[in-house]
Amino acid sequence: MKIIGILGTQNRKGLTAQLLDEVLRGAERAGAETSLIVLEESFDPTRQDEVRKLGKELKQADCMIFATPTYFGNVSGSMKQFFDHLRDYFVHLTSKGENIPHLFKGKSYVSITSCYKSAFENMLAGITDATFNQIDTVMSQAGMHRASELVLTGTFQMDELPQKKREEAKALGEKLVERVERGGFTLKRYLQLFGMLAISTLIVMGIQKALQVVHFIPADGFWVNYLVFVIIFFLFLSGMLRLVTIHNHKRR
Repeated sequence: MKIIGILGTQNRKGLTAQLLDEVLRGAERAGAETSLIVLEESFDPTRQDEVRKLGKELKQADCMIFATPTYFGNVSGSMKQFFDHLRDYFVHLTSKGENIPHLFKGKSYVSITSCYKSAFENMLAGITDATFNQIDTVMSQAGMHRASELVLTGTFQMDELPQKKREEAKALGEKLVERVERGGFTLKRYLQLFGMLAISTLIVMGIQKALQVVHFIPADGFWVNYLVFVIIFFLFLSGMLRLVTIHNHKRR
């Protein structure tokens, strides 16, 4: 298995780079072949030969790891430039302007980012959400599967990666080979969604029954009951999805 790390930061020795290094180190320990592309050093988007060379190299990967600091609420300039200039490799554009998955379809990816804000503030305000969402948007249109993501918060005046985060990154790399071989958790996600729908439906039906008992809504009014069910179900499921997203993504 081949895993390629793509680093989009000006600081090769910075915290985002350290995170990526630890993930790659863990993947190597699990038996993967790894390599690193530092965009600031080896990628000139104005040269088509370099773009083609990079695209050809990425075609050989089973998994790509995108590592970028969160700057102004999004990916770094070099990472965005990379996505833009490799667009023809990620997607095929139809005459109607639709993006169709192209050369990287079926591959896996990991997202890594860091930010100055604290873990608590990031969890509440979603400081790094736009960074992850930007990567997810490109990769979903490319037909790729997200294997995992990793975030480091509170990086202001921090020079060295905390030991706990270092171990977390290395452990992610060690598990990555198995995750990539499974192909992106599709079954797990379906089971999670089924569980959330089943629990939400049961709870909402219970709430609706209680409202009927206290005569807040009529027991025999189909459309009133239907409307109440839809509203409560939407609010409850939205909250549950948010909690699951925070737990699964661990953006803290």
